[in-house]
Amino acid sequence: MNHFRNNLARFRLITFDVTDTLLEYAVRPERHYAHVINGVLEPRLGLTLREDQIGPAFGRCFRAMKQQYPNFGAERRLPTGSEEGWRWWWRTLVERVVVDAAATGTDRHQAIPAPLLRAIAEQLIDDYTYDGRRVCWRQRPGVDELLAKLRQPAAPTRTLGIVSNFDPRLEIILRNNGITPGPPGVVDFVVTSYEARVEKPSAAIFDAALRRANQVRPAPAGQEIRPDEALHIGNLCREDYGGARSAGWCALLVNVPPNAKNRQLLATIPSGHVFTGLPELQRRLEQAEPLEW
Repeated sequence: MNHFRNNLARFRLITFDVTDTLLEYAVRPERHYAHVINGVLEPRLGLTLREDQIGPAFGRCFRAMKQQYPNFGAERRLPTGSEEGWRWWWRTLVERVVVDAAATGTDRHQAIPAPLLRAIAEQLIDDYTYDGRRVCWRQRPGVDELLAKLRQPAAPTRTLGIVSNFDPRLEIILRNNGITPGPPGVVDFVVTSYEARVEKPSAAIFDAALRRANQVRPAPAGQEIRPDEALHIGNLCREDYGGARSAGWCALLVNVPPNAKNRQLLATIPSGHVFTGLPELQRRLEQAEPLEW
């Protein structure tokens, strides 16, 4: 008996988060940032920034940018013909990180010329988009195995998708890491918060994903995929689990960050819905005991 198939029999749509669910950073971002930043600043200004300066600066600046310009600048009004808001957002963030990190060093008064800040930002944006040296992203353990299992011939009508708080680079990043979007790819569609103009945990982004799924595999009127036939798998209690449940979906968690906020939220989530990673989730789905949704 195929217990894996039986445990998922009710679901016609399964979606995944990306960062720390399907993909993870190949090296800590502050390490790669330091490599790029110092490659520009050391030979020109004699200025070196440490990882322990860059990491906290990134956290501070990211929170400020997210509050000031939510969703990667998706709603920021830009002049006609100008670059996309998401690229402006990331370039501004990186430039702020460099300036902030430099201000925590010993040479607090050394100004960094704008062309150097821009060069650093553009290099990092391209690195995290195309990752030609494979130093930014990699698949998390168990991704290929689980996606292949979900694509088995016994489930030809199941739709697989991505629902992620991300900007439009995501399809390139997924493709570069072996998760090809779009039929007949590994997943059928990708919905980013930038495209949907709303971020998780809003139910609206899951509603958008459901509409996309029903466009990918059109069904006769009255037979479209319903919210209770959809499952989302992610790593954040509020954004992934809470957001999906608020949309009427089922949800599972993998690789939940061990911080205080998540520990508090985990107390409200059934332990049978939380797994250390995709391999543990797959093993559970292969067991005879039905998983309670």
